[in-house]
Order: sequence, then structure tokens, then C-alpha cells
Amino acid sequence: MVSRRNFVTITLMILIIIFMFLFTGVVKQELNEYNVNDYEETYIMGMNATNMYRAGKEYSDILDTPRRYAVFVGTSLSPKIREVVSYWCTYTKRGFLECDSLAGYAIPEENLPEVVIIDGRFMDVDTELPIMRELTDRGVHLIFARMPHLAIMAESPELCEFLGIRGVQKREVLVDGVHLFEGFLLGGERIYATDMNDTDEQNLEMVVPWYMLDSGTKTYIMGMMDEEKYENENMPAILWRKSAGNAKVFCVNANYMLNMYGVGFLSAMMAEAESYEIYPVINAQCFTVAEFSGFSEDNTEELEELYSSAQPALYEGVIWPSLISVTEKTGARINLLTAPQLDYYDDKEPDSEILTRYLTLVKEEYGEVGVSMGRVSDISLEGKLARDYSFYVEGADGYTFISMYTEDLEEVMSAPWKRYYPHLRTIVTAPDDEEPIVDYLDRNIVMQRGTTYARDHTFGGNLAIMGYETALGYSNAVLDMKEVSYPETEEDYWQNLSREISRNLCTYWQDYEVFEQTTLTESDARVRKFLTLDYRAERTGDTIFLHINEFRDAAWFLLKINNGVPGKVRGGALQDMGGGYYLLEAAETEVEIEVESTVPELYR
Repeated sequence: MVSRRNFVTITLMILIIIFMFLFTGVVKQELNEYNVNDYEETYIMGMNATNMYRAGKEYSDILDTPRRYAVFVGTSLSPKIREVVSYWCTYTKRGFLECDSLAGYAIPEENLPEVVIIDGRFMDVDTELPIMRELTDRGVHLIFARMPHLAIMAESPELCEFLGIRGVQKREVLVDGVHLFEGFLLGGERIYATDMNDTDEQNLEMVVPWYMLDSGTKTYIMGMMDEEKYENENMPAILWRKSAGNAKVFCVNANYMLNMYGVGFLSAMMAEAESYEIYPVINAQCFTVAEFSGFSEDNTEELEELYSSAQPALYEGVIWPSLISVTEKTGARINLLTAPQLDYYDDKEPDSEILTRYLTLVKEEYGEVGVSMGRVSDISLEGKLARDYSFYVEGADGYTFISMYTEDLEEVMSAPWKRYYPHLRTIVTAPDDEEPIVDYLDRNIVMQRGTTYARDHTFGGNLAIMGYETALGYSNAVLDMKEVSYPETEEDYWQNLSREISRNLCTYWQDYEVFEQTTLTESDARVRKFLTLDYRAERTGDTIFLHINEFRDAAWFLLKINNGVPGKVRGGALQDMGGGYYLLEAAETEVEIEVESTVPELYR
């Protein structure tokens, strides 16, 4: 039997616990200003396209400016490679020159280019090989973004020798897989091999010319064959390096440089060519949930049949908890880019009270809410904007929308969206490896392209992520929820899709966890800093000196040192990324990095 004193004590304790829980919930609800975008203040005035560094100055300006620069040699048949090289120069703050052929390139007496990047598809060996020898003798690196045609190679043993090729085993060979070796791209070693009948993952170029390399070459990517028949040194080389004169010659025996992730290959090659390499990165990893439309009963009949639930209940009761589980596993900040409705002609209007709840939930997860331009109805974008406006006015209560998602940039940029979203400053668009990753769309609007779809895992997609992370320290995984609301196959069912998303994101981001997880607005601010800043680096003795122009609060760089390891750092801090790469966070405009010949204490 409980005594009166113990009964009173227990009762008081229960009341206190109930009060604490109720009080915590009330305070949490009252202090959660759901209608305030906490990331609005990340914007820095004056950071726009007018002060962005963009490669492509006149020849005379390049020669008169103490800046590293690259020369691209290619014809009108090389537009994709040219664009990749141009954006690489813009991102790394190099100068950019171009010419149709090496025969028409006048090598300057002073201020030589750092590297000449060649589309060798249609080169004239007799006139251009002597020029290449002169360039390498004078310390200019060469990169063959595409190899010369096999017919050209077969007729020129001297060119083969210059490129480190001792023979052509076969004009074409089907490899079993692709082996990317450790220490080239950020992220480490990869072996892309699977059953060749499995087309879901294997989308890399698997038919390549089979070149046999000299012993003095270094292979970074290799085609894989039967190990019982062939030694590693005899397997088809896909990307390799050879020393020539006082420089390095790189050869890319595949079409990697036709894709924008080639910017990462260029950065990696230059990091291998020099004693050290340092260049700016964005340092932002984003998770974009686009076309999130859990506010109206779109496609009710099919969703009821699949899930025994209408769209709002499905999204709030099933999908939202799954998304939060993914963010907790990866550390991602959720970016919820909403679409009030997808079908504008079904006479079912969205519920603005549901939006209010999501604004509260997203804020509790330190995420951000934006808008999406997708729809399945044949309604104009201007019509959609007008229909959505009243929904956001009622449910968002003045929330500042800063980010937008669209699959059609041209459509959005020609529509009157500024009338409805005057504070918008960043637009996310669908992944496309043939297009730039970050840039300005006009004077003030930043474009952040997705780097992968969260649902997909392919070998080509994995290689692309490695390239983007190496070049930019940036990724943006896009999850298009329109496929969930209007599924076309069983793979679109949420129970199947959610497993793929969780597995892919945990795998993709694991090797890049040093980079920061950000909201789109935080990433927007970092992109603006990245595109605006300029820098100069030099090594004197055992110290690397870095000077940053247009420095705003913080800047991030990737550093790779081939002869030694970083030691004491002044003006910043380093973190080990693996594979010889280090992430530098610069806290001042002047940074000094000492180089040691022995391994220092591990960076925290």
C-alpha cells in the first residue's frame, strides 16, 4: 500500500513531467517563426554577375597579366570540349585562349601558357608535332582531350612515341570494366565492373582503342580485361601521363572531356603535373526535394489504389518521415521545393494549412522551403504562377522564397516570375552533364544545376560526381517527387524509390563528408563568393603563399602537394580529404602553408 506522502510525491512528479512536455511543445510552437526564412540574411550586397571572374580575355590582356592561362586548340567540331575548358578556366581563375590549330599558334617568348589542351581528332602531325616538342621543352604541359584518329596514329610512330604508346594492340576492344586508380580524382579508387547485360549501372564507354604503353608512363584509368590472360600493364589504357621534355603529356582515350564533369579531370591532371596545385571550391552539398506536391489531391484514384491514401496523407504520413530519415543518416539539410498542385484542371485546390505545417517541420530540421515550376496540366507558366500566388500568400504568411526548381530554364527566364517572387536569387535545374554546373542566369540570379538524381546510381553518374567534387567541392542531389505522384513503373513506387534514395545518398556522400551540407540559399552565397573571388599562389622554398582578392568572410580551396605534405598553416585551416587532397578554409586574405617532407600529426 502506497503511503499518502509517497502518493503526493508521485502525483507531483507526474504533473511536473506533463507540464514540462506540454510547456516544451508550446514554447517550441510559439518560438518557431515558420514564416521567417532563417537563411535570407546570407546574401552579400554587390555579389552578382558584374563582379564575377570569367575566363576569355583578349590575347594581349593575357600576356600583360601575371595569371596562369590555358590554350585550347580545336576546330568548330569541338564545341563541347571548348565549353568544358572555358568553364574550367573560369572556375579556377585561369586565362583562356583558343586557336584552330597548333600550326596557327605563335608561342610567346615570355609568359608561356601553363597548359595547352588539344582536340587531337583532326591534327596535322607533320606540322604540329614539332610545335608540341617545343612547348614541352619549354615546360608547357599538354592534354589531349581527345586522341588523334587511329589512322593518324598508325601513320606516325613518332607521335605514338611522344604520347607514350609502344603499339596498337587492337583498333577497338570491348573491356569488361573500368578501373580508376587511387589518388587521381577526389573520392579514391573505383572499379566499375558488372555483368555487361546489366544496363542499369553500366553506362560508361566500354569500347576503346587498345593502346600498349611504354614503361615510363603512369596510368590513371584503365580498361579491365581477363586478368588470367593479361597483366595490368598490358590492359587497355584510358587515361595516362608521360613525361616529355620539361613537362607532362596527358592522353584521354575516351569521351570524358565531352561532359562537363571533365572540369574535374582537368583539375586532377594539373594537380598531377605540378609540384602542387591549389584552386578554389564551393564547399556545398545540397539535397533538393523538387516538385513536392503534398497539398492537393492530385491523381487520387491511382494513389488510393496503390497506397490506400490520398496524396496529402501519403506525403505527410509516409514520405515526409522517410525523407527525414535520409537527412539524419547523411547529415543533409532538406530543401523542400514545393508545387502547390500538379494538375490544375481537376477542380481540386491545394490546402494552404498543410503548407503552414510543412514550413514548421522544415524549420525544425534547419532546412529551407522554395518553389517548383513543374506541372502535368497544359497550363502556361504564367498561369501557374498566378494560381500558386494566392496559395503561398495564404499558407506561407510572408515567408521569403529564395530558391526555385525548374526543368526548363529558358521558359522560366522568359516568364514574369519576379512579380511573384521578388526575393528569388537562386534557380536549381535538372542534372545535365553537358551543361555548366554553376553560373549566373542574369545579373542577379545564380543557377545551381543538379549533379545527380537521388534515385539513380550508374557508373557514369558516380564518375561524374567524382569529377564535380574534384573541380568544385559541390554536389546537388535532386529528388523529383512528380514521379511519385504520377508513377509510370513500379520503380516509382515510394517503397521502392525510398530504398534507392537512402542507399545512393549514403554511398555518394560518404567520401565527401568533409564538405559541408547546406541549404540552397547557403550554397547560393558560397557560389557567389566562389565566382567572385580571385587569387594568386606561389611557392617559395618550403612555403606556399596564397593571396585572395575579393575575399568575403571565408573561402575554400583544394590543395594537393606531390612532393611533401602540408605542415603549419597561417591564415586558415586544413582538413585531409584523402588521396593527397586537402580542403583549405581560408580565414584571411593571406594564407601561408608550410610543406614538410614527413607526415605531420593527423588533421582533426
